[in-house]
Amino acid sequence: MAEQGQLNFIPGHSPARSWRKLNSWDALFAAAAVFLTAAFCWRVLTVTQHEWNWAALWPYIVSRDASGAWQAGMLLKGLFGTLRLGVWSLLVALATGALVGVLSARQRGMAALPAALYITVLRNTPPLVILFLVYFFAGSFFTEPFLYVEDTVSSWPDWAQSLCGALFAPAGQMDRMAAAVLTLGIYSGAYVAEIVRGALEGVDRTQWDASASLGMSGWQQMRWVIGPQALRLMAPPLTGQCISVFKETALASAISLPELTFQSLEVMAVSRMTFELWLVTAAMYLMISCFWAWLGRRFEMRR
Repeated sequence: MAEQGQLNFIPGHSPARSWRKLNSWDALFAAAAVFLTAAFCWRVLTVTQHEWNWAALWPYIVSRDASGAWQAGMLLKGLFGTLRLGVWSLLVALATGALVGVLSARQRGMAALPAALYITVLRNTPPLVILFLVYFFAGSFFTEPFLYVEDTVSSWPDWAQSLCGALFAPAGQMDRMAAAVLTLGIYSGAYVAEIVRGALEGVDRTQWDASASLGMSGWQQMRWVIGPQALRLMAPPLTGQCISVFKETALASAISLPELTFQSLEVMAVSRMTFELWLVTAAMYLMISCFWAWLGRRFEMRR
């Protein structure tokens, strides 16, 4: 009966195990994790002899200006930059990946070659190399358009310039922001395309045949029959890919885009702090990842 209950478990729909249902292996792994964590912390404290000074890091997170008003520090500004870069990159990745995935689903031979070429080239090229190619090579073709855009933005009212800086990038950073968004978007889009294609092809063939026999067009099939079932299959890997996009934003520090990693490097150069700084930086990335993991679980439960 226990084996039958396990076979009936449906990820995202069956209730999670409670603490009362944890077995001896769970307890063993938990004890091992606690022991290794405690041993690591003890080793760090005894070997490094580091004098922890968390208060010195606080002004780099949030501080008061001359008038006494609160203002964001370098780390908090870097966090906002990471969120801004991650959201735009994710939108590009979802748009390109969904398009390529839908067009390549159930395609074979020459019809599948363009999508296969796009996915193969991007997935097997380091994203940092792609970033340098886009920023240094393709950037030379777009220098004049970006200068025109920045001149246009500079002629806007102050509130419009502030809004543009908050939503996309401040003046002087638009070329770097566009290069990072394009790089992360098309790179992650290759993974999203495979996720979408695999989910669409994972829907049973009888569903395609049944919807076609009802006289549905290709769009109607996708909208009412295939798409809802494929979404359930692609939700878990898409959640992981969303998390990866925000973690990969750290690559933008290589082109001096002031996101979280770049700002952390700047703070380290000024303050000479390492342990406190990078623990806080890691915690900020962890919060972003945990938010997307929570959002993904919520989406799975609603499907």
